[in-house]
Amino acid sequence: MKNLVISRKGFDSTAGGRASPIFETGEIFSVPIPQKKQSPFRYRDLRFNDLAGQDILNIIGAKSISDKDFCHMDPLFSEKTGIFGQAGGAQGELDNCGIGKGDLFLFFGWFKKYHRRGPDLHHLFGWLQVEKIIKGNKEILNFLSKEGLSHPHGTKDLAQYKNNTIYIASKNLTFSDRVRDLKGHGRFKKTAKELILTEKGKTRSKWRFPQEYFSDTKNLFRNRLKWKDENDCLVDCIGIGQEFILNANDNPSVVAWASHLINIHGRN
Repeated sequence: MKNLVISRKGFDSTAGGRASPIFETGEIFSVPIPQKKQSPFRYRDLRFNDLAGQDILNIIGAKSISDKDFCHMDPLFSEKTGIFGQAGGAQGELDNCGIGKGDLFLFFGWFKKYHRRGPDLHHLFGWLQVEKIIKGNKEILNFLSKEGLSHPHGTKDLAQYKNNTIYIASKNLTFSDRVRDLKGHGRFKKTAKELILTEKGKTRSKWRFPQEYFSDTKNLFRNRLKWKDENDCLVDCIGIGQEFILNANDNPSVVAWASHLINIHGRN
């Protein structure tokens, strides 16, 4: 693994306007953002345990969205495979940093415990290790058709996405012996302190990385992020960027961090 990408997905302040829920059971669910143009999925297609899409929208108070509205279900995780789509400037950042086979995405979003009126948190909710990258609308549609799959980035509307790209998950994780028996994509089903990026007692964009894994890193941040306090491993995640790329090649401790998180919290 050369790169670890911490990737922002799901409802945020501009798309959806509400945090995704942390339920009383501790389970978490990332609510996909609205999509104005046609998508293979609507909010009525969402399911979480015994909750339907409208139930989830009601719980988080997303009053401006109906279960009839289209949603951007991405990353898309199924039993068969994991697919993540990106385009435009965000995809340009991934291209510029040479994201490729073997690299790992850790997905995070805005979450809170509504039942306790809990704080706003940036929380990790899933992972995907890259096996294959497919670029261009025609190539993406051909792949999805061949596999019998649907995805929001599989569209015939050439104007919808510039630099359209999808990332296909590996069958199993390969970057560490500790996780080789786990799928190349998956969700963290329950909340845990180690999955919360936000520093305790701070606003959600104030992050604290664990010193055990991050205190001796070098040339860590390849875009956007920078240390606010390197000794305490503090970072300000400010702005609307989606992809925050870490140099894993020169920092094996960061790979160990990802391995630890998935090994401990990806099995529940």
